[in-house]
Amino acid sequence: MDGFGFVCYNAHVPTTIELAFSVLVVDDEPDARSILKGELEKLSGVTLKVSTAGDGDEALNKLKETPYDLVFLDYRLPPTDGLDILEKIRQHHPKTAVVMTTAAGSEQVAVAAMKKGAMDYITQKDLRQTDLNQLLRRVIEIRDLVNQNMELRQVNQMKNEFIANVSHELRTPLTVVIGYANTMRDGSLGTLTDAQQKALGSIIDRAEGLMATLNNILSIREVHEGRKQLLLKPVELGKLVAAQVEKAGREIRRRKLKLETAYPKSEIWVMAVEDELGEVIDNLLSNACKFSPAEGALTVKVSVEKGRARLAVTDAGPGIPPEVLPHIFDTFSAANQGPTREYPGLGLGLPLSKQLIEAIGGRIWVESEGSGRGTTARLEVPVSTKDAAPVVVDGSQNVRKKRILIVEDNPDLIEVLMLFLASVSRNLSIVTAHSGFEALERIEEDLPSLVILDVMMPGMDGFEVLSRLKRLPKEKRPPVMVLTGYSDALARAKEAGADDVMLKPFEKNAFVKKVLHLLGTNIA
Repeated sequence: MDGFGFVCYNAHVPTTIELAFSVLVVDDEPDARSILKGELEKLSGVTLKVSTAGDGDEALNKLKETPYDLVFLDYRLPPTDGLDILEKIRQHHPKTAVVMTTAAGSEQVAVAAMKKGAMDYITQKDLRQTDLNQLLRRVIEIRDLVNQNMELRQVNQMKNEFIANVSHELRTPLTVVIGYANTMRDGSLGTLTDAQQKALGSIIDRAEGLMATLNNILSIREVHEGRKQLLLKPVELGKLVAAQVEKAGREIRRRKLKLETAYPKSEIWVMAVEDELGEVIDNLLSNACKFSPAEGALTVKVSVEKGRARLAVTDAGPGIPPEVLPHIFDTFSAANQGPTREYPGLGLGLPLSKQLIEAIGGRIWVESEGSGRGTTARLEVPVSTKDAAPVVVDGSQNVRKKRILIVEDNPDLIEVLMLFLASVSRNLSIVTAHSGFEALERIEEDLPSLVILDVMMPGMDGFEVLSRLKRLPKEKRPPVMVLTGYSDALARAKEAGADDVMLKPFEKNAFVKKVLHLLGTNIA
């Protein structure tokens, strides 16, 4: 790395606030380390502790001893390169921001650095004009956001562990209650009157319902932690659905629902865990019964299309509002939340069903127009053969992550968008592209669940990207949300095929809401 000079601007850092930073400069050239260290120490309005390292090993050792806020990392660090060191820093020191520096610009290196978690990628030429004060302010913002996200994850983990511990503690006394109640009901402890038999029946029903809820909570945790393995065997779907409909017959008759079923004439075999697939079907039927009006219509249809076995359960209930629909598969998301809600439930059935169906290579989604037009819950899984060999799959690793492609040439905005998306879900896979050409290549390689697209980019702009996507077959065309700083571009982007648009600058919650909506509409 050659020597360079800096133009430093101090107006961006308030003189009334004293900022404290620890910075590590990593470069194999002593002169380059010395020059950058000197320029950093000249900054006013900030207290800097600047250290240096001549190679990657020295840098990693210093990071073990000191929690640095920022690392300037040279790309060329013989015998390895800065990308290898960058990966290790992001893995072991997630709160440390990294700026990759290099003697000459390279789009390929820049893309690789940003993918591995670099905050910025700066050439020596650009570094001479870099506003270091502004760079440090970005580090503060990113550090605060990272801290908040880590704290939220820690709180969420504590919540999950608490719920799981409570569930375990309740299972033993519930088992005792159910055991004694069944013993009394079968007459082992003496003859009971009809009223006593009825009371015991209610006790057993409620206790078994609570036990099923606790088991769902524990199943959710097992899937999230990757401890749930599934032994898949051939299951005849039509027979299983018919059995679950018969099981739900009592509730269907109680509510006087008009049941209509449609089963194929031939057998449909799928690879699944029979009991757990049965629970998924039971959950869909239970929801349909719960939300159906008395004497309303209930339709259950099993079919096969293009090598996929399908089940559709349709009710004539109130439907699901559009703003709720994207969240119904979120854990603990129950309809009509609050102490006065009309329908009971913890909101575990659909999230658990989704995890189980996706784990066996299927998909599950819900369609509703709201406004009293009913709801249709659908699932589909691959068709198998009656004599297929059993197979073991991991219940968490086989759940497909939603993949979001950010197409943006501004590294600052990319960093902000990635931080916003990190708060949405851990089941998001974020990739980036810095040009329209690169975006089209990535979409062709692996179809994303959502594309977040800037329209003003060099080479190929976002409008051309939308135009080319529009020519693709529907199944190869991802939903696109356009971000632009030009109000005139909003309508043009919509006309060009964008599914949604946002005007810069935008607020985090509004952005996240749109992302969830687009991912939700793409569940299928």
